[in-house]
Amino acid sequence: MPPTTPTAEDSAMKIAIITDIHHGPKSHTKETGWDGMATMEAFVEHANAIGADLLLDLGDHISDTDYATDVRAATEVANTLAQFKGPRYHVVGNHDVTNLSIGDNEEIFGQSMQSQVFDLGAARLILWQPGVNIGLPGGFAPTTDALPWLVETLKADSKPAIIATHVPLSGHSQIGNFYFENNAEYSTYPDHAAVRRAVEATGNAAMWLAGHVHWNTVTPVGGIHHVTIQSMSERFTTAPVSANAFAVLDINDGVAQLEVLGNDPFGARIQFRRSADRAWLAPMGPFAQSLPELENA
Repeated sequence: MPPTTPTAEDSAMKIAIITDIHHGPKSHTKETGWDGMATMEAFVEHANAIGADLLLDLGDHISDTDYATDVRAATEVANTLAQFKGPRYHVVGNHDVTNLSIGDNEEIFGQSMQSQVFDLGAARLILWQPGVNIGLPGGFAPTTDALPWLVETLKADSKPAIIATHVPLSGHSQIGNFYFENNAEYSTYPDHAAVRRAVEATGNAAMWLAGHVHWNTVTPVGGIHHVTIQSMSERFTTAPVSANAFAVLDINDGVAQLEVLGNDPFGARIQFRRSADRAWLAPMGPFAQSLPELENA
Protein backbone atom coordinates (compact mmCIF):
# COMPACT_ATOMS: atom_id res chain seq x y z
CA MET A 1 0.00 0.00 0.00
CA PRO A 2 1.25 3.55 -0.70
CA PRO A 3 2.22 5.60 2.36
CA THR A 4 -0.53 7.79 3.77
CA THR A 5 -0.20 11.55 3.97
CA PRO A 6 0.22 12.76 7.57
CA THR A 7 -2.77 14.64 8.96
CA ALA A 8 -3.19 17.09 11.82
CA GLU A 9 -4.30 14.16 13.96
CA ASP A 10 -0.84 12.59 13.52
CA SER A 11 1.04 15.68 14.66
CA ALA A 12 2.65 15.90 18.07
CA MET A 13 5.02 18.74 18.88
CA LYS A 14 5.84 21.23 21.59
CA ILE A 15 6.87 24.74 20.53
CA ALA A 16 8.38 27.25 22.98
CA ILE A 17 7.54 30.81 21.87
CA ILE A 18 8.94 34.19 22.84
CA THR A 19 8.34 37.57 21.25
CA ASP A 20 8.91 41.30 21.63
CA ILE A 21 11.76 40.94 24.09
CA HIS A 22 12.80 44.57 23.51
CA HIS A 23 16.14 44.05 25.20
CA GLY A 24 18.12 47.23 25.63
CA PRO A 25 17.60 50.68 27.10
CA LYS A 26 14.40 51.39 28.98
CA SER A 27 11.30 52.24 26.92
CA HIS A 28 8.33 54.23 28.13
CA THR A 29 6.31 51.15 29.13
CA LYS A 30 9.05 49.02 30.70
CA GLU A 31 9.14 48.53 34.43
CA THR A 32 11.80 50.75 36.04
CA GLY A 33 14.98 48.77 36.59
CA TRP A 34 13.64 45.74 34.73
CA ASP A 35 16.25 43.44 33.21
CA GLY A 36 15.09 41.06 30.52
CA MET A 37 18.06 38.71 30.79
CA ALA A 38 16.58 36.85 33.76
CA THR A 39 13.27 36.24 31.97
CA MET A 40 15.01 35.12 28.77
CA GLU A 41 17.13 32.69 30.77
CA ALA A 42 14.03 31.39 32.58
CA PHE A 43 12.30 30.90 29.22
CA VAL A 44 15.18 28.86 27.81
CA GLU A 45 15.49 26.85 31.01
CA HIS A 46 11.74 26.07 30.89
CA ALA A 47 11.87 25.16 27.19
CA ASN A 48 14.71 22.74 27.84
CA ALA A 49 13.06 21.27 30.93
CA ILE A 50 9.79 20.44 29.14
CA GLY A 51 11.61 18.98 26.14
CA ALA A 52 10.31 21.53 23.62
CA ASP A 53 10.89 20.38 20.05
CA LEU A 54 11.80 23.85 18.85
CA LEU A 55 12.12 27.46 19.95
CA LEU A 56 10.26 30.10 17.96
CA ASP A 57 11.17 33.78 18.34
CA LEU A 58 8.72 36.21 16.74
CA GLY A 59 10.92 39.30 16.58
CA ASP A 60 11.55 42.70 18.12
CA HIS A 61 14.54 41.32 19.98
CA ILE A 62 15.72 44.81 20.96
CA SER A 63 14.64 48.34 21.76
CA ASP A 64 16.51 50.18 19.03
CA THR A 65 18.92 52.90 20.15
CA ASP A 66 21.93 53.22 17.85
CA TYR A 67 23.99 50.81 15.79
CA ALA A 68 26.57 49.84 18.41
CA THR A 69 24.04 49.52 21.23
CA ASP A 70 21.69 47.49 19.04
CA VAL A 71 24.46 45.08 18.01
CA ARG A 72 25.36 44.53 21.66
CA ALA A 73 21.74 44.02 22.74
CA ALA A 74 20.89 41.69 19.86
CA THR A 75 24.04 39.65 20.51
CA GLU A 76 23.03 39.21 24.16
CA VAL A 77 19.60 37.98 23.04
CA ALA A 78 21.09 35.60 20.49
CA ASN A 79 23.60 34.17 22.96
CA THR A 80 20.91 33.59 25.57
CA LEU A 81 18.45 31.91 23.19
CA ALA A 82 21.31 29.78 21.82
CA GLN A 83 21.32 27.94 25.16
CA PHE A 84 18.20 26.10 23.98
CA LYS A 85 19.14 22.51 23.18
CA GLY A 86 17.00 22.13 20.04
CA PRO A 87 16.47 23.99 16.77
CA ARG A 88 15.74 27.71 16.93
CA TYR A 89 13.77 29.76 14.41
CA HIS A 90 13.72 33.55 14.30
CA VAL A 91 11.84 36.28 12.49
CA VAL A 92 12.77 39.95 12.57
CA GLY A 93 10.60 42.76 13.90
CA ASN A 94 10.46 46.45 13.11
CA HIS A 95 12.78 47.44 15.98
CA ASP A 96 15.36 44.90 14.81
CA VAL A 97 15.87 46.70 11.49
CA THR A 98 15.73 50.35 12.54
CA ASN A 99 19.53 50.57 12.84
CA LEU A 100 20.58 47.04 11.86
CA SER A 101 20.28 45.44 8.45
CA ILE A 102 18.81 42.03 7.70
CA GLY A 103 22.41 40.91 7.12
CA ASP A 104 23.42 42.19 10.56
CA ASN A 105 20.63 40.18 12.14
CA GLU A 106 21.59 37.08 10.16
CA GLU A 107 25.18 37.35 11.32
CA ILE A 108 24.21 37.91 14.96
CA PHE A 109 21.68 35.06 15.13
CA GLY A 110 23.57 32.73 12.82
CA GLN A 111 20.51 32.08 10.68
CA SER A 112 18.85 33.32 7.53
CA MET A 113 16.22 35.97 8.14
CA GLN A 114 14.59 35.36 4.75
CA SER A 115 11.26 33.56 4.36
CA GLN A 116 11.74 29.83 4.90
CA VAL A 117 9.73 26.65 5.38
CA PHE A 118 10.58 23.76 7.72
CA ASP A 119 9.11 20.27 7.74
CA LEU A 120 7.95 19.29 11.24
CA GLY A 121 6.79 15.82 10.28
CA ALA A 122 3.02 15.95 10.13
CA ALA A 123 2.99 19.76 9.89
CA ARG A 124 5.06 22.57 8.42
CA LEU A 125 6.42 25.80 9.91
CA ILE A 126 6.53 28.73 7.50
CA LEU A 127 8.56 31.74 8.57
CA TRP A 128 7.20 34.52 6.40
CA GLN A 129 9.29 37.67 6.42
CA PRO A 130 7.73 40.52 4.45
CA GLY A 131 9.23 43.94 5.08
CA VAL A 132 9.01 45.12 8.69
CA ASN A 133 10.37 48.65 8.33
CA ILE A 134 7.68 50.88 9.76
CA GLY A 135 7.22 54.37 8.33
CA LEU A 136 6.08 57.42 10.28
CA PRO A 137 3.61 58.43 9.07
CA GLY A 138 2.24 55.59 7.01
CA GLY A 139 3.08 52.32 8.73
CA PHE A 140 4.19 49.15 6.96
CA ALA A 141 4.48 48.79 3.20
CA PRO A 142 2.13 46.31 1.49
CA THR A 143 3.34 42.71 1.26
CA THR A 144 2.95 42.67 -2.53
CA ASP A 145 6.42 41.30 -3.34
CA ALA A 146 6.45 38.70 -0.55
CA LEU A 147 2.93 37.29 -0.91
CA PRO A 148 3.46 35.11 -4.02
CA TRP A 149 6.17 33.12 -2.23
CA LEU A 150 3.84 32.46 0.72
CA VAL A 151 0.98 31.32 -1.51
CA GLU A 152 3.18 29.04 -3.61
CA THR A 153 4.79 27.57 -0.48
CA LEU A 154 1.38 26.82 1.01
CA LYS A 155 0.20 25.22 -2.23
CA ALA A 156 3.30 23.01 -2.45
CA ASP A 157 2.33 20.70 0.42
CA SER A 158 -0.98 19.73 1.98
CA LYS A 159 0.38 19.32 5.51
CA PRO A 160 -1.26 21.75 7.97
CA ALA A 161 0.93 24.83 8.09
CA ILE A 162 1.84 27.13 10.95
CA ILE A 163 2.70 30.58 9.60
CA ALA A 164 4.91 32.74 11.80
CA THR A 165 5.39 36.48 11.29
CA HIS A 166 6.24 39.42 13.51
CA VAL A 167 3.22 41.46 12.43
CA PRO A 168 -0.26 39.91 12.76
CA LEU A 169 -2.51 39.63 9.69
CA SER A 170 -5.84 38.88 11.42
CA GLY A 171 -7.11 42.46 11.28
CA HIS A 172 -8.40 42.03 14.85
CA SER A 173 -9.70 45.00 16.84
CA GLN A 174 -7.15 47.15 18.67
CA ILE A 175 -9.68 48.63 21.11
CA GLY A 176 -7.99 48.82 24.50
CA ASN A 177 -4.46 48.43 23.13
CA PHE A 178 -2.07 51.00 24.62
CA TYR A 179 -0.22 51.50 21.34
CA PHE A 180 -2.71 50.78 18.62
CA GLU A 181 -6.22 51.79 19.71
CA ASN A 182 -5.58 55.19 18.15
CA ASN A 183 -2.97 53.93 15.67
CA ALA A 184 -4.51 50.78 14.21
CA GLU A 185 -2.84 51.34 10.83
CA TYR A 186 0.51 50.50 12.47
CA SER A 187 -0.74 47.20 13.94
CA THR A 188 -0.82 45.24 10.67
CA TYR A 189 -0.12 45.48 6.95
CA PRO A 190 -2.37 47.67 4.79
CA ASP A 191 -3.20 44.68 2.55
CA HIS A 192 -3.97 42.28 5.42
CA ALA A 193 -7.41 41.39 4.02
CA ALA A 194 -5.95 40.46 0.63
CA VAL A 195 -3.27 38.35 2.33
CA ARG A 196 -5.88 36.47 4.36
CA ARG A 197 -7.98 35.77 1.26
CA ALA A 198 -4.94 34.45 -0.62
CA VAL A 199 -3.86 32.23 2.26
CA GLU A 200 -7.36 30.93 2.93
CA ALA A 201 -7.74 30.03 -0.75
CA THR A 202 -4.89 27.51 -0.46
CA GLY A 203 -6.76 25.59 2.26
CA ASN A 204 -3.47 24.46 3.83
CA ALA A 205 -2.92 26.89 6.71
CA ALA A 206 -3.93 25.88 10.23
CA MET A 207 -2.52 28.59 12.49
CA TRP A 208 -0.88 32.00 12.27
CA LEU A 209 1.47 33.09 15.08
CA ALA A 210 2.58 36.70 15.56
CA GLY A 211 3.77 39.27 18.07
CA HIS A 212 4.06 43.07 17.60
CA VAL A 213 0.79 44.12 19.26
CA HIS A 214 1.87 43.26 22.83
CA TRP A 215 -1.15 41.29 23.99
CA ASN A 216 -2.62 37.80 23.93
CA THR A 217 -5.35 37.16 21.35
CA VAL A 218 -6.91 34.33 19.38
CA THR A 219 -8.89 35.35 16.29
CA PRO A 220 -10.35 32.60 14.08
CA VAL A 221 -10.85 33.74 10.50
CA GLY A 222 -11.78 31.46 7.62
CA GLY A 223 -10.81 28.32 9.52
CA ILE A 224 -7.35 29.64 10.46
CA HIS A 225 -6.58 30.51 14.08
CA HIS A 226 -4.62 33.78 14.24
CA VAL A 227 -2.75 34.00 17.56
CA THR A 228 -0.74 36.87 19.05
CA ILE A 229 1.53 36.37 22.06
CA GLN A 230 2.18 38.96 24.75
CA SER A 231 5.51 40.79 24.72
CA MET A 232 8.05 39.60 27.26
CA SER A 233 8.84 43.16 28.35
CA GLU A 234 5.39 44.79 28.21
CA ARG A 235 3.47 46.05 31.23
CA PHE A 236 0.43 47.94 29.93
CA THR A 237 -1.74 44.94 30.82
CA THR A 238 0.19 44.07 34.02
CA ALA A 239 1.27 47.41 35.53
CA PRO A 240 3.22 48.11 37.61
CA VAL A 241 5.18 44.90 36.87
CA SER A 242 6.32 43.58 33.51
CA ALA A 243 4.48 40.74 31.79
CA ASN A 244 7.61 38.51 31.73
CA ALA A 245 5.64 36.53 29.16
CA PHE A 246 6.55 33.51 27.07
CA ALA A 247 4.43 30.67 25.73
CA VAL A 248 4.26 26.96 25.02
CA LEU A 249 2.19 25.62 22.13
CA ASP A 250 1.51 21.90 22.52
CA ILE A 251 0.01 20.24 19.44
CA ASN A 252 -1.21 16.68 19.76
CA ASP A 253 -3.92 14.56 18.17
CA GLY A 254 -5.37 17.46 16.15
CA VAL A 255 -5.62 19.84 19.12
CA ALA A 256 -3.40 22.85 19.82
CA GLN A 257 -3.08 23.85 23.45
CA LEU A 258 -1.56 27.28 24.07
CA GLU A 259 -0.29 28.40 27.47
CA VAL A 260 1.19 31.85 28.04
CA LEU A 261 3.23 31.99 31.24
CA GLY A 262 4.31 34.97 33.31
CA ASN A 263 2.33 37.86 34.78
CA ASP A 264 -0.22 37.97 31.94
CA PRO A 265 -1.29 34.30 31.87
CA PHE A 266 -3.47 33.14 29.01
CA GLY A 267 -4.59 29.85 27.58
CA ALA A 268 -6.53 28.47 24.65
CA ARG A 269 -7.46 25.02 23.37
CA ILE A 270 -8.23 25.00 19.66
CA GLN A 271 -8.42 22.55 16.79
CA PHE A 272 -5.31 22.15 14.68
CA ARG A 273 -6.15 21.31 11.09
CA ARG A 274 -5.97 22.69 7.58
CA SER A 275 -8.58 25.35 6.95
CA ALA A 276 -9.88 23.29 4.00
CA ASP A 277 -10.68 20.36 6.30
CA ARG A 278 -13.79 22.19 7.48
CA ALA A 279 -14.42 25.17 5.29
CA TRP A 280 -16.28 28.18 6.64
CA LEU A 281 -19.32 29.45 4.79
CA ALA A 282 -18.54 32.62 2.86
CA PRO A 283 -19.86 35.71 4.67
CA MET A 284 -23.27 36.82 3.49
CA GLY A 285 -23.85 40.19 1.89
CA PRO A 286 -25.26 43.30 3.55
CA PHE A 287 -28.53 42.65 5.38
CA ALA A 288 -30.25 45.39 3.39
CA GLN A 289 -29.69 43.33 0.26
CA SER A 290 -30.75 40.08 1.90
CA LEU A 291 -34.00 40.99 3.70
CA PRO A 292 -36.24 38.56 1.75
CA GLU A 293 -33.78 35.75 2.43
CA LEU A 294 -33.60 36.66 6.13
CA GLU A 295 -37.37 36.89 6.51
CA ASN A 296 -37.71 33.38 5.09
CA ALA A 297 -34.91 31.92 7.22
